[in-house]
Amino acid sequence: MQLHEVIAGLSECSDETLIFAERVDGQFRSGSAAVALVLSEAELSRPWREVAAERAPGMEYFLEASIVLEMLTEWRVNQSIQLLDLPSLVERIIYYAENDV
Repeated sequence: MQLHEVIAGLSECSDETLIFAERVDGQFRSGSAAVALVLSEAELSRPWREVAAERAPGMEYFLEASIVLEMLTEWRVNQSIQLLDLPSLVERIIYYAENDV
């Protein structure tokens, strides 16, 4: 699955879901391979890098699904953001993940 597909399907995920994605040339991209995972309590107590190596090889932590869903909800309230298409929203989410803004 690609990152934009994972983001588009988040409404079906639980709040405990974490998104892991690959970096392409050092950056997350809309077309990056990605996966949405619900981690066990034991996995949550371990470094995410270790968990990613086991359950999402070649990927690293991207964002929590709850954060992305909150961002999408807030943006939908703003009429100017409602006009943006999915690729534009994905780029904004990637920017947030890269810069933790």
